[in-house]
Amino acid sequence: MTPTEPPKKNPQSRTTDSLTFEKKNQDMIKLPKYARVQKRPIPHAPIASPYAGPTVPKTVYVSTKSPFMSAVKRVQKLLRQAEKRATASVDLSDRKARDRQRLGDIARSGEQLCREEVFVKATGRAMEKALSVGRWFEERADEYSVRVKTGSVLVVDDVVEDEEARKEVEEGAVVKEQEQGEEKGAGDEEGTAKSRSKTAAKKRKRAANAAAKLGEEELPETRTRWVNMVEVAVALK
Repeated sequence: MTPTEPPKKNPQSRTTDSLTFEKKNQDMIKLPKYARVQKRPIPHAPIASPYAGPTVPKTVYVSTKSPFMSAVKRVQKLLRQAEKRATASVDLSDRKARDRQRLGDIARSGEQLCREEVFVKATGRAMEKALSVGRWFEERADEYSVRVKTGSVLVVDDVVEDEEARKEVEEGAVVKEQEQGEEKGAGDEEGTAKSRSKTAAKKRKRAANAAAKLGEEELPETRTRWVNMVEVAVALK
C-alpha cells in the first residue's frame, strides 16, 4: 500500500510526550553574556547501501523537513532488499532437495528476515516525525514488527564571541564598579581636595580592574551537549 499522509493520532499513539529521556545537560559550561553558541550539524554515520549484507545496519535519518511519504518508502525499499537476501538461499526449483530440506531453508530465511531491521532515527523536534513513520508500520501489524528505543547523542557546538555585546558587558562592569565605590565613600566626611583626588584615583583603578578581569577571561572554542534521540526499528514478520 502506498502511503499518502501520516496516520491520524489517537489517544493510544506513541508521542514524544510519552517517551522517557535521561537528563544529561546539568553540567554544561556556563558562558558569559557576550558569547553565543553556534550549533554544528549533528554528524551521522555513512548511509549504508540498500544492497549491503544483513550485518550492515540500514538507517533512515529523518529531519523536520523530511517528507513523510518519502521516509516510509525508503524503509519499505530497504525491507524489500532484506527479503530478497533472506530468500536468495531458498531454491524451490531444485527437485533433488527433499521437502524437509526446503522447509528448513524457508524457516532459516524467515528467521534471518525477522532479525534484519531498518532503523529510523531522529533527534530533537524531528523525533515526532520518526514516531509517525513508526505508527504507519504499527498499523500494519500483520506485516511489520516495530520497536522504539530512546537515547541521547553527544554533539559539539562552536562558541562565538560577540564583540559588540562584549563592549556592553565591559562598560556595564565599569559602571558597576564606580557605583560601588561611590556608595562606599558616601558615608565619609567631606574631605579636602587631596582626599577627593584619592577617591577619583580609586574609581579609575576599579574601572581598569573590571576591564582587565573581562580581558583575562578565556572563552572555550567549543561546548558539548546531549541531544535526545529516538530510534524506531522496523522489520518484516
